[in-house]
Amino acid sequence: MTIPTEAPSHRPDPPSEDEETSVDPEHRVYQRVSLRGPASIVLGIAAFILVGGITASILTGGGNPVLSLHSIRIPDGTVVQLTPATTALKPIISSEPPADILAALAVPVGSVSHHFVNIDQNQVQYDRTVSFTTGLSSDQVVDFYRTLLPRLGWSILYQGQGTSNGVSGTEVLARRGSGDGFYWEVGAVVSPATNSGVTPFTLVLFEQSSEE
Repeated sequence: MTIPTEAPSHRPDPPSEDEETSVDPEHRVYQRVSLRGPASIVLGIAAFILVGGITASILTGGGNPVLSLHSIRIPDGTVVQLTPATTALKPIISSEPPADILAALAVPVGSVSHHFVNIDQNQVQYDRTVSFTTGLSSDQVVDFYRTLLPRLGWSILYQGQGTSNGVSGTEVLARRGSGDGFYWEVGAVVSPATNSGVTPFTLVLFEQSSEE
């Protein structure tokens, strides 16, 4: 009986410790490059774009508006603390005004709201009013809005006699463009101080139609 012999192996013997090894250019073994680094960079860029888009949305329309000022100094040297429009004008806020308009309005801290008027009734361009009283003098309230509104991006259109809801006073009227594509106007009508030492004032906020 013939005993089969083991076929010779074609696998090369491993080099001895003293034998110098070399790289065969025809049989190089390449290690796969990890894509973890580039993938992380791509994800980082995507996240940056997403955050930027959300920030732009907040500034131009949606989101939570943030008032950029906490106080303002008026010409007589008085520093007036601010209450943001999101709090002061809450009775007249619905899906409008847009965030960038709300972020550009305030009333003096301590102002007390008394009543509001919804003229538009969600049927026409936004047009609503809130009435307040404050412990500041009438001149101080006028100076407050003359100083504050330009600081928040409004252009003063008029200062003089004005009337709101049948109540006369000194009006400061200003206009500002919004990310919603419309111009908005705000009128602060400030009445003389009462015998009890408080000053009534009214904020009228309305959106202009595209024809204006």
